[in-house]
Amino acid sequence: MERRLAREAAMCLYYERAIKKDPHADSTTLIDMGDVLHRARLDDENLAYIDSALHLYEQHLSEIDACIEQYCRTWKLDRLSRVDLSILRLAVAEMRYIDEIPYKVSVNEAVELAKKYSDEKSPNFINGILRAISQAENERQA
Repeated sequence: MERRLAREAAMCLYYERAIKKDPHADSTTLIDMGDVLHRARLDDENLAYIDSALHLYEQHLSEIDACIEQYCRTWKLDRLSRVDLSILRLAVAEMRYIDEIPYKVSVNEAVELAKKYSDEKSPNFINGILRAISQAENERQA
């Protein structure tokens, strides 16, 4: 449960950056979320996950977006809702750059975030894109 909350916090930070359109913007969200994160008593490992997720966003945004765009053939990224784009970005960052998180977990957690934060069609949309990416990543690594 702690990792899910950490993932949710990371997605909110990705969303904030998407709204500001600046991958290196100073964040107020994490400060605003301080009470929630403190009450949840996230351990150092989960706080490190949030820091790592932000670092991945800042360092690899163009590669992450290119990957999403490749599998999001009928939609341009600027037409996606910022929430859906943030969820996709986080999942792709995990799938590409965090080896210890299995692809299935990244996909499942992204779908759960979409159920909570997005509209009713988004979970299926996000699931389809991430499954295609996951399949391609598995083939690339084989």
